[in-house]
Amino acid sequence: MSKITPVAIAIIHKENKFLLTERKGTDPDDIEFGKVWHFPGGEIEFGEEVLIALKREIKEELQLTIEIDAQIPKIYSAIREPYWHGILIPHVCSIVGSEDIVLDEESIQYGWFTREEVQKLHILPFVKEMLNEANVIIAASKLS
Repeated sequence: MSKITPVAIAIIHKENKFLLTERKGTDPDDIEFGKVWHFPGGEIEFGEEVLIALKREIKEELQLTIEIDAQIPKIYSAIREPYWHGILIPHVCSIVGSEDIVLDEESIQYGWFTREEVQKLHILPFVKEMLNEANVIIAASKLS
């Protein structure tokens, strides 16, 4: 069944590095997008506010509490034929409190990467574009 799914994305930054996770890739219907690096986040549930969904997803996936610094002023549309159409809503975020990361079952590892290091990773579509947009916001507001 095809569906449109709103997805909140967290571009978590710290000291000129960005937090990415690597997907497990265990879904046989989604093999092309398995074992790739991406920004954490997840589906917004029916009736849920975007920012609340983002904080919930990051708590579930990483056991982190985040502060949302800014929404990137661009929405991305990703299609995985034939069944999934994601509307990606990225936000620049920072960690509040403990930085101890505990991954859930969706990811096999995480890492903190510079912009240059991200360019060398096997990543999902739009990661580079979102990273560039986040850097503009961070530089303009001095959020680093």
